[in-house]
Amino acid sequence: MTGLEIALGAVGQEASRIRTHGEEYGAALAPMHSRGDGVSSWGDDGLFAIFTSTYAESRAVSMAALSGLSEEMGATGHGLQTVVKNTGDTEATNVQTIQDLGRAWA
Repeated sequence: MTGLEIALGAVGQEASRIRTHGEEYGAALAPMHSRGDGVSSWGDDGLFAIFTSTYAESRAVSMAALSGLSEEMGATGHGLQTVVKNTGDTEATNVQTIQDLGRAWA
């Protein structure tokens, strides 16, 4: 057989797993976000200002990237669920169309 073949059950199952993983990943980042810049608690008197500013910037960029990954995982899971739904709908419509054609020719 040629064309596109999708194991809908497997894709649906993995879509749920990916979406759940993205949600869990985002939840794991929440405590890190609540800590602020990560250096305020150091009590630096200015001696390590270059290090603390670099660390804070690096942490902010890393947190943004990790949050983006969480969102993309969720969006990927949602997209795969849409693929499953659309493919199932298309198959059902094709079956119905073929049955209607068969009745019309009978």
